[in-house]
Amino acid sequence: KEIHRSDEISIMNALKNNRVGHAYIFFFFFGVGKTTIARLLAKRLNCESPEDNEPCNKCKSCLEIIKGNSNDVLEIDAASNRGIDNIRDLRENVKFSPMGGRYKIYIIDEVHMLTDQSFNALLKTLEEPPHHVVFILATTEYHKIPETILSRCQDFVFKKVPLPNLQSYVEHLCKIEKIDYDSDGLFWVAKKGDGSVRDTLSFLEQAVTFTDGHITGKLIGKMIGYQGVDVQIELFKSILAEKTFHKSFQTIEKVYNEGADLHKFMWDFVEFTHALILIKENLADRDSLNYPVEDIQKITKELESYSSEILTLLSEKIYTIYEKLMYLKLRNSFEMKIFIEISIRKLIFDLNKPSVAGVLEKIHDLQQALQKEGERFVATPASRPISQQVNQVAKADTSNKAEVEEAPEDIDMESILKDKFLGTEVDSSKVPEI
Repeated sequence: KEIHRSDEISIMNALKNNRVGHAYIFFFFFGVGKTTIARLLAKRLNCESPEDNEPCNKCKSCLEIIKGNSNDVLEIDAASNRGIDNIRDLRENVKFSPMGGRYKIYIIDEVHMLTDQSFNALLKTLEEPPHHVVFILATTEYHKIPETILSRCQDFVFKKVPLPNLQSYVEHLCKIEKIDYDSDGLFWVAKKGDGSVRDTLSFLEQAVTFTDGHITGKLIGKMIGYQGVDVQIELFKSILAEKTFHKSFQTIEKVYNEGADLHKFMWDFVEFTHALILIKENLADRDSLNYPVEDIQKITKELESYSSEILTLLSEKIYTIYEKLMYLKLRNSFEMKIFIEISIRKLIFDLNKPSVAGVLEKIHDLQQALQKEGERFVATPASRPISQQVNQVAKADTSNKAEVEEAPEDIDMESILKDKFLGTEVDSSKVPEI
């Protein structure tokens, strides 16, 4: 179970120095061990002979709590006991001294489900609690608890269990139960848990049944509908390939024909493009990528020829497609497939458009070329104007011609450059500012 290190130190010091509070709030999302930690805290509070600030698990109180039949530790489900009468009964019962331990401990799970009247009734007890009573409130929705209650409690924020920790825990269980596995299979089991120990264990039980006790990456991927990183790499490369972009539609067609969940497929592709950026920018770590080591190596190999700019643009566009797909709430997979194909086609078209940076670079190159050609064409000694040079050339040919037109005194450089560089003429007044 995971709790912030500072909170853990705070609880341990309070127990060691016998400065126990009368009300605690454990907060975070489901399955991270709030109720389990509450039971461990209750066990330590009533332990007759703690060892190194930990419950001994041998005394009468510890054994009763382990078996779940302790009269001094009462668990209340606020979701089903949320009425005013239930809290009134609690207020009456807190007056009685504990049966065997030092404290009478009330663990109220999902406390945010209490009604306003119930919170008001509980508030009076929290304001003037008997010295032998400790309340441990657990919730997944901290914001729904009234400020008057929060101000009288010490709050502790839990956190998700890191994926490597979950994977190690699942591996330990598989060894005990003698279940065949590989690292990829355990990785996807842990990832499916999404930081929740309870969800991980539930999925592990389901995975053992589905794979007949052989938890491999291939079987688990099939179970959760994961197409694999090879399919994502193929789609990624085909979108960015100018000549083979049609293969992207073949990939989508293949995924559709296999009956895959297109919502999940698009989200997997969003996660894939995001992972590309993290790897490219050296921002990736084991927890943020959520890919097996073998897949990370494949992804890294494919990144060498792509810039961060194009990866960022592609990631943003793919997420926009996924967002629209979820917003439209299309009725069946065929409609999703059509929408995805149209969106991918438009994405490929947009990616092949010249970028603003590219246009500016072309304009800059053209300006440089014009400037160099103009300087070469009009390059003359400083003492001889261009008009005199042209007149001299014209006079040199009079011996072979009866009549020679004199060269104009002023040369129109704009006309010369137009004749020199054939192309489309653009009215400068109509060119938009960039």
